[in-house]
Amino acid sequence: MEKTAYEIQKERIKELEGKAAELLEKCDVVTLASVNEKGYPRICTINKIEAKDFSEVYFCTSKRSHINGKATHFQNNTKASVCYHLGGDSVTLIGNVEIIEDMNIKKEFDKYCDRNFFKKGIEDPKCFLLRFITNEATFWIEGKFRTCKYKVKL
Repeated sequence: MEKTAYEIQKERIKELEGKAAELLEKCDVVTLASVNEKGYPRICTINKIEAKDFSEVYFCTSKRSHINGKATHFQNNTKASVCYHLGGDSVTLIGNVEIIEDMNIKKEFDKYCDRNFFKKGIEDPKCFLLRFITNEATFWIEGKFRTCKYKVKL
């Protein structure tokens, strides 16, 4: 039986998603955009500490400032974007950031904390664990372009 156009498109999307997940696995450093106190986007480079394909990405950051900085931005506005690339391929993600406060979850990420920066590791009150959840992805992989929207599973 011949595949329908819908089935072919679903296969192509799954293939792009798999390649996007592989690409993120190879990228240690990504860009993360927050919305600052004046409503402007603020982009920074940050180490990715863990990812579940491209739908969920974890980061550690410091809260040293009560006015600016990623942690403060995400406390005030959870909207975010993550972008990563390698060679000619790139992925841009749009979603929201959650600040993880559950110490049991945070402890799973303690090994990623820079002890030179966070003396108490993940238990340092200035160490924030961020979880980015994707709700839209734009892929440019191997010359193929596509934007997909996702339902957020909480």
